[in-house]
Amino acid sequence: MRRRRLSLICGKELLDTVRDRRTLFVAFVLPLLLYPALLLVMTQVMGATRRNLQEEPQHVLVERVPDGLREHLEPKLTLFQLDDMDGPVRARLQELLLKLDLKGRLSRREQRIEQPDPKARDPEPDEEVIGGIRTLLDNHGYSGMLVYYPRVSHRAAREQAALLFDPTDERSAAARKKVYTALTDFANDRRRDVIAANPKNRGLLEFVQRPVVVEPVELASKTRKGAYSFAPILGMLLVIMALTSAFYPAVDLVAGEKERGTLETLLVAPVSRTEIVLGKFCAIWTVAMVTALLNLVIMGLTFSKLAGMWAGGGQIAFSMSASAFLVVTASLIPTAALFSALALAISAFATSYKEGQHYLTPLFIAAMPPMMMALLPNVELTYGLAFIPVANIVLLVKAMLLGGESLGPALVTVGAMMLYAGLALAVAVSVFKREEVLFRTGAGKGYDPRSLEAARTGLPTAGQAVLLFFSVVALFFFLSPTSLPDSLGGAVRAVLWAQLGAVLLPTLLFARGRKLSFRETFRLAPLAPRRVPLLMATGVGAALLMAGALSRFFPDLRAENLERAIRPLMAAPLPLLLVLFAVLPPLCEELLFRGFVLSGFRARFGEGKAVVLSAILFGALHMELTRILPTAVIGLLLGFVLVRTGSLLAPILVHAVYNGLLVTLSAAGLEGQIKQNAELLMVGGVILVGLSIALLERARPAAPAPGPGVV
Repeated sequence: MRRRRLSLICGKELLDTVRDRRTLFVAFVLPLLLYPALLLVMTQVMGATRRNLQEEPQHVLVERVPDGLREHLEPKLTLFQLDDMDGPVRARLQELLLKLDLKGRLSRREQRIEQPDPKARDPEPDEEVIGGIRTLLDNHGYSGMLVYYPRVSHRAAREQAALLFDPTDERSAAARKKVYTALTDFANDRRRDVIAANPKNRGLLEFVQRPVVVEPVELASKTRKGAYSFAPILGMLLVIMALTSAFYPAVDLVAGEKERGTLETLLVAPVSRTEIVLGKFCAIWTVAMVTALLNLVIMGLTFSKLAGMWAGGGQIAFSMSASAFLVVTASLIPTAALFSALALAISAFATSYKEGQHYLTPLFIAAMPPMMMALLPNVELTYGLAFIPVANIVLLVKAMLLGGESLGPALVTVGAMMLYAGLALAVAVSVFKREEVLFRTGAGKGYDPRSLEAARTGLPTAGQAVLLFFSVVALFFFLSPTSLPDSLGGAVRAVLWAQLGAVLLPTLLFARGRKLSFRETFRLAPLAPRRVPLLMATGVGAALLMAGALSRFFPDLRAENLERAIRPLMAAPLPLLLVLFAVLPPLCEELLFRGFVLSGFRARFGEGKAVVLSAILFGALHMELTRILPTAVIGLLLGFVLVRTGSLLAPILVHAVYNGLLVTLSAAGLEGQIKQNAELLMVGGVILVGLSIALLERARPAAPAPGPGVV
């Protein structure tokens, strides 16, 4: 082997790869831009979900709970007495508890405390008994049950508690943690009381070290625990296999035929473009379906074997019922169809098989967040989630394996995926009818003429606007401190880094690097003084409207780390808060969204669509899930103000007044009054915004001739 020739060949191949800018962008730039955004969103979703579980007062059924323990339980849980249940239901539950032999279990637990035996284990409870108890509790909305026995044992005055919970239900698991914490605190109180009453006999009171014996009883069979462990993984793997098994045949049947020069022969045959697309789609769909079904069977067998090896064997089991298999298979049919149609449409843009392979990365990245929905706690398949593609499939697999009542959402899931597959197939047909897409050479042809004209006059393109947005998101992620600020100075520095380093600096560098016209891109026109009061009134009205709407309709679901990050700013003086939130964000964010981004979209899509798209990105940048929609609405208002005035100073002023009023209300501690008068604030805000906009319209001068690319 001659090293010189080997190095020459290697260098030649690397040079060819580096010359392919699409390959470099998809392989290196795109993940760098998208992964931070996905991680920020998923981290916030998971944090908010867990926080909700901790703050939610789960319903727990109790029997014979002493007042001292109740005092520890009630702040965190909602308690219901067994005696208050309906007679037949209570009788059935008591019958099942008797079969479960809670007293026997507690006695054996107490004996193991006094005489530890690592080999001693309770017999496995009957699956029908624990299944019946779980069903009764679930049907009546209880997350668990606590049975207390305040009695004197045969040797000492130990008290006993049996805690029944379902480890496969996140609400029940959260309730279990809260009950354990309350029992620990109650046991500590009992210990102090006994020692205080018998100070001289402390050494003789063996039970003082553990005055309350707790026996946890899991209301889940081995099969249910196995399904809970493997269902999220199974759903994600099925989606991944359906995606990849559809994509590669699609790339070969379209981009591969382009490369081989056989696509033209097919196009001149006496068949329509629609028939060509449908024929290729059926072939890809068949491959994807067969591959997904084979993987479903193989993964089921693998998980069954793996479950027997976990936890020393015999602790969990995995199996899939015939009905669950049929429902999952039925859901795979439209899922494979959706990915087949999408892959067919996307592969039409590729000029070679190599380029088509790289298009799998953005499609896979886009499918990742909904795939991970199955990993989130306390997220179940509902009629609303059944309309979210990919997420509905993984949640359906989880629901079917756990044996829940989900026939209605399952039918909606299958119907929604069939609808999406049909829409994707229609898109694929329309793509194949576009000659400029089907016969791309990869040399930069096919750009929109309006975008080219806008670029010649110093305006950004839509692609540059999107690239800048994701660059800002990535900088937000990488410039954020690794540890949360614990002082006011650290919090101020974090805000400055976010606004100046992540938003303002890249916006100006992009405009400078692309040699754009700052005046045209950022609408640097003067603002008529007579409009200032109207714009300030618009900001006040928007703040009142949003303050009422946020308190009434949009709960605060900030993750715990975000709460800790803003906590040091709560003690900051109001002038500093106004500078940080009413001066910096309006200036930096308006230059980005109503300046660069809106100008880029305006050149490609026109004024109206540009306002909507920039508002959507404006809401998405704020990364608070429950605030994305209201923030996007404010973005629409700011874009409307820019269009009507023609000056970026107008949305900056409205944004500054809006933020300043909200910060002032928050610093004054008026959240309670805002919540009490939410409807009045919303009505007043709508009236004030409407009047201000109407007066702005009356004072609007004659519209100038539209610039290049403006429609």
